[in-house]
Amino acid sequence: MALQAAVVEGTVINRKGARYAVRKIEIRGSTNLEYYVKGKRRLLALTRIERIHLGGTAQDQEVPITVTLRTGRVEEGTIVINGDSSTDDAISGGSHVSDRLTGSTELGPLFIPLGDVQEILFVHDQSIPIVADMVGGSIVDERGRRFTVSDIRFRDDDAFRFRQGRKKRRVALRHLTRLQFEDSPGGEMRPVKITYRTGKLVQGEVDASAVRFAGEGDKVFRTRVDSAFTGSLTSGGIFGIGLDRVKLVLIEHEEADTTEKKASAESDATHTDDAKEEEEAAGRP
Repeated sequence: MALQAAVVEGTVINRKGARYAVRKIEIRGSTNLEYYVKGKRRLLALTRIERIHLGGTAQDQEVPITVTLRTGRVEEGTIVINGDSSTDDAISGGSHVSDRLTGSTELGPLFIPLGDVQEILFVHDQSIPIVADMVGGSIVDERGRRFTVSDIRFRDDDAFRFRQGRKKRRVALRHLTRLQFEDSPGGEMRPVKITYRTGKLVQGEVDASAVRFAGEGDKVFRTRVDSAFTGSLTSGGIFGIGLDRVKLVLIEHEEADTTEKKASAESDATHTDDAKEEEEAAGRP
């Protein structure tokens, strides 16, 4: 049985300073937040966020955003707003949710254009576990050398993307314990064995081609190809390795409590098509 999505609630503050106590908060009709950090798309469940602050003005289409996670980590980036903002407080019975924050208040439904939102302070049920936003472990190269790495990311994402036949798959790294890469005679697609925290084992392929993009210089090309997996070394240095050199990724986890273990078992459902890639986010650790 799938876990039910958590009801998200908190205080919404608009650019005039008005505050609203809101339940069933959704942004653009979703309990996920989409934004960009250093040009990379992020999609994060609201249940993992403590606070959101929007800068700029109500007329801006690319707005600075500061996202404080429940773990304490702070990310600064931008959010794109398509500009159907209104200067009026929109507490009404309307149904248009595009580029709006919606929810319920004591006065009824709430509809606020995102451009008019300045801050959201979330209140989370204590039964919803805090999800670690970074994973660490060991990465072993083709020569058998082992590197202890924190904040492991795959192609600048906290999830691993691969294929099974024609289907694209995505799974958050925090739900995995092991990635074992096999030799690829053709060099384009590399076979991989993926082990979940639940013990489930699946097989797939990952794109290992090293095609140079149009206009890409030598330095940029080598950096991209050699940085399939990145992270931080215990010495403080930056780690990066290409798919042609990595043999094994071992992800370490602290012992989870009962609630988190149950959610982790359900989270195998995050092994989905790209069209539904973020089902993991709403209410799932």
